[in-house]
Amino acid sequence: MSPTKTFILKDSPPEVLAVADVEPKGRNYTTDYYSKQPGAITAEDLVLGTKLACVAITDDKEGTLKKVGRTNPWQIHALAIITGSEEEAHRPLTHILEKHFNLTCDTIIDVKGVKGGHIHDTQGYIAHNDEIIVLSYRCTTSGFDWLTNLSTTSSAWEPKDDISQGHAGFCSCFDFLWQHSGEPKPRVHTGFYSNFVSSAPMIEKYIEPLLAPDQPPRKLYVVGHSLGAGIATMAACYFLTEFNWADMPHKFVSVTAGSPRAVQESMQIRIHEEMKRLRGSDKAVIARIVRDKDTVATVPPAFFGFRHLDKLVYITEDGHILINPDLGSDKVVDEAKMKEIFSKVPSLEEGEVEQAEDDTTTYKKRYEKLIRNIPGPLRDHMPEFYLEPLIKLLEREKNNAEPIKTDGQNKAVDEGEKIISKKKIPAGVRNVVQKLQRSHLIQSLRLRGGN
Repeated sequence: MSPTKTFILKDSPPEVLAVADVEPKGRNYTTDYYSKQPGAITAEDLVLGTKLACVAITDDKEGTLKKVGRTNPWQIHALAIITGSEEEAHRPLTHILEKHFNLTCDTIIDVKGVKGGHIHDTQGYIAHNDEIIVLSYRCTTSGFDWLTNLSTTSSAWEPKDDISQGHAGFCSCFDFLWQHSGEPKPRVHTGFYSNFVSSAPMIEKYIEPLLAPDQPPRKLYVVGHSLGAGIATMAACYFLTEFNWADMPHKFVSVTAGSPRAVQESMQIRIHEEMKRLRGSDKAVIARIVRDKDTVATVPPAFFGFRHLDKLVYITEDGHILINPDLGSDKVVDEAKMKEIFSKVPSLEEGEVEQAEDDTTTYKKRYEKLIRNIPGPLRDHMPEFYLEPLIKLLEREKNNAEPIKTDGQNKAVDEGEKIISKKKIPAGVRNVVQKLQRSHLIQSLRLRGGN
């Protein structure tokens, strides 16, 4: 059995914090505390934002989802979760937005071509109603999209000039070589930036008028999954640097799922300073959702200078939701240490780990058989692995249920639910498992590279 690692968070049990000898970082998502703080993301925003990101996989062209589904069947499965059936998932985008989100689709983004030496291949949509505005970018669906994700070049952040000329500039990834005066401009990922610039005229035409002072207060959701998350991060930078949200009646919400690293440290610092300034007024929030081992969240490599924007919403292997945990090895405790901790905390009594079989539908069994052999780091990138734990979180919140607990073996235990166990657990490990469950200890997972 692989050794497990346990996060030590700010809201871990006091007796565990006292003996863990690890500085706590991050916390559980809890309705009674976290979601009520200024600048906090809510379960409702997480679910809505992720759904709106997943919906961008389709459009109004006949057969689009069927074509995508040949190589990415999990996209059909995700839309079936959102719309309620596989048949409904294949309906046109405008129908899905109107029926399932009460949104009017303003425009479908579909820009392809080469301009300024940059390849543009951007899909998504803009939609709105009286309460929200949505800018959503499509996820990775092709080998070319993966090349964009893995690109390691950066460009100066010059949105006004680049939007005006329609591209990020010729040889923009080398412009730092001849900049000798003035303060260096923040830098961002060239591929994501180029795709954002290609969509900017539609942002100016359809979104900016809805942000005028005479418009009813709305939330602007900028969302995306995978490649779409990288482009959405560029759009987030645009809205946070070009608009003064403190003086606007609207609120900015960015929700990305499985985002690649999209900014250099210079832009990360600028955006984090702006978010800090806006936190007290509760006018803007960034939620970067990462599912366990999702490999896309680790590219491009950090040693090329690329960074993520926070706040990190981390979905563990067992579906538990953590806010801003530190994924570094100094913020987790291994199994041997946990045994030592429990030996010092006699108040943590043993409990029983129940076993039960999962009642799945025939459709779900077929689908699970299809994805069974996909490696975990790729499987964790699939939209359903983001959607399902977030939907469960929202359901618990609406039902005022107790926070999710874990059994120490990377399986979630909701109130009234049983553990699905297929492996015999050694007696010594079972004792630790049971005590983890009884103590509501925060989270266990296999140590892996940080995002």
